[in-house]
Amino acid sequence: MQVYKSFFKVLRHYKLSLIMYVSITLVMLTALVLSKNTEPNQITMDKYPIVVVDKDNSEISQALYSYLDNAHNIKKDELTDDQLKDLMYYWRIAEYIEIPEGFGDSFNRLVENKDEIEVTTLLKCIYDESLPRGIFINMQMNDFLNGMRGYMSSGFSVEEAAERTSVSLDSSQFVTMKEREIQPAIRSYTAFIFLPFGILSIIFSQLLPVIISFNDKEKRDRSAISATSLAKRNVFLIMGAATVALIVVTLLIAIATSADGTRFLFTKMWWLAVLNVAVYAISITMLLSMISSLPIGINKKGAPNTSAFLTNIIGLSFSFLGGTFVELDIMGDKVAKIGQFIPNYWYSIASRRIWYEGAGLSDVIECYGLQLLFGITCLAIGLAFTRFFKERARG
Repeated sequence: MQVYKSFFKVLRHYKLSLIMYVSITLVMLTALVLSKNTEPNQITMDKYPIVVVDKDNSEISQALYSYLDNAHNIKKDELTDDQLKDLMYYWRIAEYIEIPEGFGDSFNRLVENKDEIEVTTLLKCIYDESLPRGIFINMQMNDFLNGMRGYMSSGFSVEEAAERTSVSLDSSQFVTMKEREIQPAIRSYTAFIFLPFGILSIIFSQLLPVIISFNDKEKRDRSAISATSLAKRNVFLIMGAATVALIVVTLLIAIATSADGTRFLFTKMWWLAVLNVAVYAISITMLLSMISSLPIGINKKGAPNTSAFLTNIIGLSFSFLGGTFVELDIMGDKVAKIGQFIPNYWYSIASRRIWYEGAGLSDVIECYGLQLLFGITCLAIGLAFTRFFKERARG
């Protein structure tokens, strides 16, 4: 029992990393769940900040200015050339548009002659050609002015041509949102699918440096001559690790469950999802045992914080390859094949079957088994490494 108490005394030294990873998990989990609640229900065009200077003040130039004012956000302030350059450099404005004197007369001549010409060449436009937004604004102006030419050549007045052109260029009347079936458990699915990242990050950041510290040669030698045998010491260490893992898993399950309130609490889907989380936590704990058996100098004096490095590398790679951050159905075939060798992949498969397909235990048992197979393999490798380094030390 003394070892068990010492385990938590050592654990307190890493409370900062616990707070950090729990906070990261909670923020990301909340953001993911809330993102599933806000679906866009209408089509809108992007609006950019622009500067428009009308030096012509004709009916045509006023119609163009009015259209740009509705389509984008025109800055009304008077700006110097240096200010314009600074704003464009820092992406505060998308384009500078100057309507020169005589623009209306030039446009009327185009209406009468019907020459094929890009109408925006009659304007002075300055924008960053490496960015698509300036080209997009120019295309809008060209479409608007060409539309007006067409209507005016048919006998419509400037006002009528501008109104009809604006209506014809309104894309919202031609585009509709694709309707899709709403999955009632989408929030619970999103919450539970993210849990592997939190479980792995929190458990690794907390338990890895603690277990390594107990495996330090000096502490291990002192334990060997104490009244507590190494076997008992290892049992208490396992109990300490299991206690932390249980607390972490329980906390994350409670948070994930709250995504839909008590709607799915204690249902078949909920129990299968909880079992999926427990199986994953067991497999990750076995992976932890393998890594802790390697002589990689974790958190030794004068060495970099290797445990944080491993936590981030393993946590992020498992999450991206296993469907935690990226849905499996949009991953490439080659990436998916690599993901099949890690437990996150089979956790994600099981979660999708549970929450989307209403699967039973027989439908996800293979996913549980493959997660445990990964863990058992890691445990066997860890024991082999432990035996190898022990014999090497004796030799």
